[in-house]
Amino acid sequence: MAIVVGSPLPADELSMNGLLPAIRMQSETRVAVTVLLCYEYILTLDQEIEVIWKRRWNLSTALYVFVRYFGTLYNVTATVLMVMRRSDRVSLD
Repeated sequence: MAIVVGSPLPADELSMNGLLPAIRMQSETRVAVTVLLCYEYILTLDQEIEVIWKRRWNLSTALYVFVRYFGTLYNVTATVLMVMRRSDRVSLD
């Protein structure tokens, strides 16, 4: 009996029937989180402009901007790349 790394199940008990829905759910969850992140960004943009962008810059302002925009950029980029890779694999049969 072999154990697959990263899986709590023995290799002979793994099946595509359980794996494919899990991969699809993971992809759909990533897209949903990205949409919510962008929605939250749009909702709070006016507050961010008032509180962050109109004040004098200091270390906390720079850290906020870095964390906010680096995380958003990473998440959106990863989601777009994931969707593009999945659409490349879809056949037109």
